[in-house]
Amino acid sequence: MKKYFSSAICNGGYLSAYNTIYKKDTKSRVYIIYGGSDFERAVFINRLTENFKGYNLSLFNPFFDDSVDGIYIENLNTYIISDSGYSRISPILPGIWEKYVSAVEGVNYPTDLRREILVLKAKENNHYKNACKILKNTSYVKEKIHNELSPFLNEEKVINYVRRFCGKFLKNSNSNGSGTIRLLSSATPLGIHTHYNTVFENCENIIAVDDNYGFVGSILLGIVKDFAISEKIPFIMSPSYFANDIPQTLIFPRQSLALTACDQNHILPFEPQEKVTVSRFLTSDGILSSKKTDTLLNIENKLLDECVMNLYEGRDYRFKYNDLCKGYTNTDEAVENANKLTEMIMI
Repeated sequence: MKKYFSSAICNGGYLSAYNTIYKKDTKSRVYIIYGGSDFERAVFINRLTENFKGYNLSLFNPFFDDSVDGIYIENLNTYIISDSGYSRISPILPGIWEKYVSAVEGVNYPTDLRREILVLKAKENNHYKNACKILKNTSYVKEKIHNELSPFLNEEKVINYVRRFCGKFLKNSNSNGSGTIRLLSSATPLGIHTHYNTVFENCENIIAVDDNYGFVGSILLGIVKDFAISEKIPFIMSPSYFANDIPQTLIFPRQSLALTACDQNHILPFEPQEKVTVSRFLTSDGILSSKKTDTLLNIENKLLDECVMNLYEGRDYRFKYNDLCKGYTNTDEAVENANKLTEMIMI
């Protein structure tokens, strides 16, 4: 079972990766789930996950790492995707196989309760907006760190390393494709969460760039990404948690290869086949300068903690309005409809 984030909070706002997760294969079946409260849809999706245990599943988490808003059943080439709230798919996925399935039929909440729910949802969204603003400030701090270190970068060594890397792993690929985005890490209410274990399990070669400052790692991965695009080599890119245009991880599935930048928030749960230390690409003055950037790094980490706190408080408001809805929820219907959809897919 593999896990990806279908969405994330970043410095540019809310980022959805569904347009790249979905393969746009006209032979695949796509079921769009609507209706019901957040709690009822969670019960619906969880039931489906249980029903399809034993199948080759990919689960898609929203930026809450403890919930699921989409499933891909590889054995059956079938997508089941929730189309609500932050998971809303816009535009609707292309193809002729889309079927709309209701988790639960609509419920008429009392007027007072509806107002209270709207107030809590507004507070939740405000906390998410604050988290985006904080990550934007984080990117400014990261840019300052890069500016501090850039004069000490040994560009020749960087270029030579990239040439050796591409020549060894990416030459003669005979491929035709471009990059897609899948989110392997995200800022969540419980901190930075990663799905490295399930994503790298089929990569024979994993190369880690150990760089707490994120400077050399982003440059290396950026150059390799540009090379792959120019040579039309298919790859999966996972952007950094704070900026969707900076690669944190590149996966080349046909080469069974992953190149990832590691820092104190992105720690591999296993030993990579190769580890690249960034000091080799900096002058001796640059290594001394990097120590001076520790102050900026501390500011970045404090901003990240503030972002996580906003996400945590936003999720707390979500829990509150879910609790308000529970008296009107119909989890039995959600389970029944999930079982009906399971039977429909299995036919």
